[in-house]
Amino acid sequence: MGLILFTGAALLVWSFVIEPDRVIVKEATINIPQWPQAFDHLRVVLISDLHVGSPHIDIEKLREIVATINQQQPDLILIAGDFVIQDVLGGHFVEPEPIAAELKNLRARDGVYAVLGNHDWWYDGNRVMLALNNAGIKILENDVARIERDDQSVWIAGLADLWTGKPNITGTLAKIPASAMVVALTHNPDLFPKLPTSV
Repeated sequence: MGLILFTGAALLVWSFVIEPDRVIVKEATINIPQWPQAFDHLRVVLISDLHVGSPHIDIEKLREIVATINQQQPDLILIAGDFVIQDVLGGHFVEPEPIAAELKNLRARDGVYAVLGNHDWWYDGNRVMLALNNAGIKILENDVARIERDDQSVWIAGLADLWTGKPNITGTLAKIPASAMVVALTHNPDLFPKLPTSV
């Protein structure tokens, strides 16, 4: 019985104290047919669900996350929403402006792009967008961005959140040439099966 109680207590400590405080970098290599040669070995950092203000993510932790991202020397940074969180047990609300002020320190040759998540819209999506835009982060809510190198390009298609927005797949992709290489960015992965296989 003592071993069961110890194991249960250890799991609780791991789940609520140790694991949420860790910053882990996971790397993956993705080979894409007909990928533009100018973008060979493109280093992309994808981050999502920062939820700054939750029990283990304050401004100091966000600063650590930004430093860890910059250490990866990314070419492109994609942020898939949920910058803020409110009314979380054990946390405290952090306004979008100080979050954006820290994210302004992100460095990537080809830029920093983002979409908003459900928590951003539940709070005030327009205020979150304004703060991020003022920090130099390009928001792609049903919008696109073209990244160019040596007369070749890759397009980023940002789609609005499935739960709180109105993702416009057809309208967004219509802004991109038909034969272009496209990387889609959205907060809720349940949207991905609805995308054309070419994206």
